[in-house]
Amino acid sequence: MSNVGAFVEPILRVYQLAEIIGRYGTLIALVIGIIGWFSASNDARSMARYRGMAVGGAVGYVAIIALDVIYDVLVFILGTQFLPAGWPYGAITGSHATSLSQLGTALSLVLEALGLAIFIIGVTWWAFGSRGSLADARGRRGIVIGLTLVGASIGGNVFSTLAWILL
Repeated sequence: MSNVGAFVEPILRVYQLAEIIGRYGTLIALVIGIIGWFSASNDARSMARYRGMAVGGAVGYVAIIALDVIYDVLVFILGTQFLPAGWPYGAITGSHATSLSQLGTALSLVLEALGLAIFIIGVTWWAFGSRGSLADARGRRGIVIGLTLVGASIGGNVFSTLAWILL
């Protein structure tokens, strides 16, 4: 456990990749969905599918942005004097961080990367699936699981911050 930073470095890359794919993928789905929604006004089935893409892209993008907003609000409320430098994920390799806070931050990063990836896959399944289909059900399940893991990640960050403050 002395070298938690070596464990976290590949996970941080996976998280960054998932975030980039999520941001641009949801924006692409939103744009394609809006264009298709308005251009397929004669075919109700096609219009519903494009509407699902537009709504799925918008929901996915808002969820990714909301995660950044949550961390910014926590930084604003707590202030920088109470948080480790580079919080939430830059504090992993700091010399002032204890192994407990490093481990909490590392596990939080793993949960967030996994949750973000599952959420993006769920939104994609949901956006492209028709109502009541297997893809729709899998997409909804993926969205719930992904958001749950991201929520647990936020809790892990709060835990690691409390451990850093108290120890």
